[in-house]
Amino acid sequence: MSVILPGSYDPVTKGHLDIIRRAAEKYDEVYVVVFTNPSKNYTFSVEDRVRMLMLATDDLDNVLVSYSNGLVIDYMTDHEIERIIKGYRTEDDLKWEREQAEWNYIHGRYETELWKCSEGLEGVSSTVARAAIEQGEPLDMLPPKVEEYIRNIKNA
Repeated sequence: MSVILPGSYDPVTKGHLDIIRRAAEKYDEVYVVVFTNPSKNYTFSVEDRVRMLMLATDDLDNVLVSYSNGLVIDYMTDHEIERIIKGYRTEDDLKWEREQAEWNYIHGRYETELWKCSEGLEGVSSTVARAAIEQGEPLDMLPPKVEEYIRNIKNA
């Protein structure tokens, strides 16, 4: 079975990687897709976000990294993906993800599995990571290869 883990991944964190790794253990093909929204401002370009995901998942043979400007359900139809996987940290995250899952089911008949983050990763988020990057703080919530990549592009 093939699944998709859609997100903005601005940047990819250890929390994202936890869900990606768990999905890769359970499913044959795992599409990790950077989705863009023209009304949002991102810290990192699509190319950088894709590259960071590729670095973070380079040891997972069944993970395919890509990007899209469209809808998740359209991408799924085009690539014959069967199910959505989304991670959550808090009850607020869960509520939001349930609403998205309902929309995806109503409009595309695609089911979503909602996975709680692993213990110890509840405070990890891209928002907190971006704040740490801006303030020059340690980036320990990022996979090591992603931390190195960001330090290199910030120093370039």
